Amino acid sequence: MEPSPDPRRDEFDFEWCLSIEDVRALYNIICYSIETWPGSTRRPPEEQEYLKHVKNQLFAMLADYSFTELDTDR
Repeated sequence: MEPSPDPRRDEFDFEWCLSIEDVRALYNIICYSIETWPGSTRRPPEEQEYLKHVKNQLFAMLADYSFTELDTDR
């Protein structure tokens, strides 16, 4: 029996270091993109779902930062 080919073999994974200001800016840009999304007749519906996914990921980063840095203002 041959091993199954790795479906991710041709994909790339990247890591990106962002400041909290960058995360906030990206979150705002994604929110604006969702609000002004022209609809599925002009853009693929998968795009809106992806934007929502990215928004949730960025929100999680912001929430984690807020929770982690809660005591540093004192």
